[in-house]
Amino acid sequence: MKKILFIVKNRNEASSRFRVFSYFPYLEKDFILQTFYSEYNNKKIPKIFRSLIKRLRFIALLFSVKKYNIIFMQRPMSSDKSISTNFEYLMSKLNPNIIFDFDDALFIQNSKKTQSLIKIANQVICGNQFLADYTTIHNQKTFIIPTTTNTDVFFPILNKQDTITIGWTGTSGNYANFTDELINALTIITSKYSHVNVLFICDKKPPSHFNFKYTFLKWSDKTEVIDLQKIDIGIMPLIDSEWTRGKCGFKLIQYGAIGISSVGSNVGVNNQVILNNETGFLINDESEWYIYIEQLIQNKKLRDVLGENARNHIVKTYSTTIIYPKLYNILNQ
Repeated sequence: MKKILFIVKNRNEASSRFRVFSYFPYLEKDFILQTFYSEYNNKKIPKIFRSLIKRLRFIALLFSVKKYNIIFMQRPMSSDKSISTNFEYLMSKLNPNIIFDFDDALFIQNSKKTQSLIKIANQVICGNQFLADYTTIHNQKTFIIPTTTNTDVFFPILNKQDTITIGWTGTSGNYANFTDELINALTIITSKYSHVNVLFICDKKPPSHFNFKYTFLKWSDKTEVIDLQKIDIGIMPLIDSEWTRGKCGFKLIQYGAIGISSVGSNVGVNNQVILNNETGFLINDESEWYIYIEQLIQNKKLRDVLGENARNHIVKTYSTTIIYPKLYNILNQ
């Protein structure tokens, strides 16, 4: 059996959880697996020594890479802000069988480093076509694998409350995608409908200018599914930019897996995850946020039909079970 070393940032990084660890139950049957965490954040140790330990761990790793058939590097080993790829370069000289996997437009923030990593890799896996278009300029051995979810873990529930919950999940940096028009729409909706609540599942509470009533739940991997199952209408706003076009629509994939009807900006792959008017609604004009959210609030049957369609779409297109054979074939090339 082939031995694969997976280099990931940490256990809870979303990209690692859903682009690496969700495949482990399948991979373990076909390969011998090992994991290396590139992040080292032991707060009990002074920062200057943490940095030293991190480098020593990388050096120790270099002495072991020859024993693996494949090095699967899920995003860079060093900080995204650093331009250095010295460790990755040395690793490629010791073991050229490197696969670099990424699901964000890293080249927007750090083009020099991203180009270097793409060129170092023997093969590259991207989360969508926008990322692949950039990658193939520097490496022809480029494959697309969307971010997936385990639809046996993320599933719908029937015991919904009388209240209607508009929900959003993500990291706090993505609050920037909430436009004034969307905030205003949510303000009017929550004032007009007393049984409607807005739920944020995130690492931090929304900014102070989110001046409508909402509930905040701090994201936790232990309660993630239960928290998402509280949502009736999922939203994914994106301000159109090169960075957001590199997004893989994962919020919408999670919503759909749980049978939630969604409303999302028509940016990037959102129009592949949401089948407009079939599994949810795509926003082309900011005024449409209010129109479509209110339509879903007023029509439970519509919410249920779109949610059921969304679940079927995700199971057939974005489930880990469906996508794994493609990953398996790449690993065996």
